[in-house]
Amino acid sequence: MLATAMYPPAQVHGLRQLHLVRAFDQVRDPRDWKAPIQAVIPATERRLVQKAVIIFTGTWPQFARVPGEPESLIVTAPGYRLGSSGE
Repeated sequence: MLATAMYPPAQVHGLRQLHLVRAFDQVRDPRDWKAPIQAVIPATERRLVQKAVIIFTGTWPQFARVPGEPESLIVTAPGYRLGSSGE
């Protein structure tokens, strides 16, 4: 389930929260939102994705450059299940 489905716009309080929900949808596993995170994002979205991962998973994401693509970053995180709030 998409985070945007879990938090429909009518229930989202403020534009910032909607941006965080959409940022998390970009990086989470589409089959299991609690799974570890590994995704490629535009470098310009680092701060927003970092905040979204922290809020939704309780874990701290790591960022690395994509070889040959200076405008992109690889983001990884343990995911919700392995975070402080996990099962």
